[in-house]
Amino acid sequence: MKPKHIVLLILNAASVVFLICTSIIAAVLAGSLPDQQAAERWGNDVRYSQVSVFTDYENEMVIDSIFMTRVNVEKKLTENSISSEKEDARIWADAFSSYQMPMSVSSDRASAEAAAIITGGDFFLFHPQDMISGYYYSDNDTMYDRIVIDDVLSWQLFGASDVVGMPVTINGKYFYVAGVYRRSENKDMEKVYGEKPRLFMPYQGYSLISEGGARFSCYEACLPDPVTGLGLQIISESVGVGEENRVTVENSARYGLKNRFALLADNSIRSVVDRPVVYPYWENAARMTEDRSVSLLVMQITGLVIPVFTVFYLFRLFIKNRSRIFGKLKGKISDSAENIRSRSREKKEAAV
Repeated sequence: MKPKHIVLLILNAASVVFLICTSIIAAVLAGSLPDQQAAERWGNDVRYSQVSVFTDYENEMVIDSIFMTRVNVEKKLTENSISSEKEDARIWADAFSSYQMPMSVSSDRASAEAAAIITGGDFFLFHPQDMISGYYYSDNDTMYDRIVIDDVLSWQLFGASDVVGMPVTINGKYFYVAGVYRRSENKDMEKVYGEKPRLFMPYQGYSLISEGGARFSCYEACLPDPVTGLGLQIISESVGVGEENRVTVENSARYGLKNRFALLADNSIRSVVDRPVVYPYWENAARMTEDRSVSLLVMQITGLVIPVFTVFYLFRLFIKNRSRIFGKLKGKISDSAENIRSRSREKKEAAV
């Protein structure tokens, strides 16, 4: 083997190792944000889609429009003959949340400023937290005065993290800690989470301290997607907010190869802000992770240069030497045929 062929072989081996490593990193990156994996947690034998809708400031949804969206989704699922095999079993889930808002929280020993997000539906299905103590609240609770706080707020208010059931006051009303969670250690999530401690509050509880009630800028759903894109279409047609006033994302497909190539080809168009939509921290983290996955895709494409060059090089050698190659091949075939005939004659003579 010529030295240049040895070098080419080494370079191709290194390229293969590089592609395998970057593919593993891309797979790990795609699964690093639990907020983007509700479809996997909810779905079973049927393919599911997770879809998020983010509205601008002037078109936030109220609770009545959330309920109407649910009615529309149920209607469209029925129209598409999508139903549960078990009676009264749920086949889809949704959640809704507000922009974060500043909120003063006090305990019997301290006060703190927190960033509050008002939630409803199966919010913690879509956004599971690493709970240190306690658990989540839900829409099925009979009391709406429970909140979930992060560990920083817990230490600021109580000097501890095991504070389930402890009371706090917000706008003169008592609320009780349902659970304390640990902030995410994901690098992208850490960057966008914010410096303020955070709390989650049910929309029914927020109505106790606000006459106008909550307004929701984020609506999320996890629903069957037997035909690719059907889930996205159903949500897009069911949400009562015009396309020009919202951004719709199919979370379950955002780290796929097709979407990564689409982002690579968009020439940074998605960086252009053409509507006053402020994304929640989990969506900002997901978009940062998307950008990192696209950077990995560029690296993978670069890693393919040497193998592709090698294929063309070998093809060129083949075309250049095809007469000699076919001649040798023809000779080997003839020799093999002659050997077979010789062995056949020898067997016949031995039999006689």
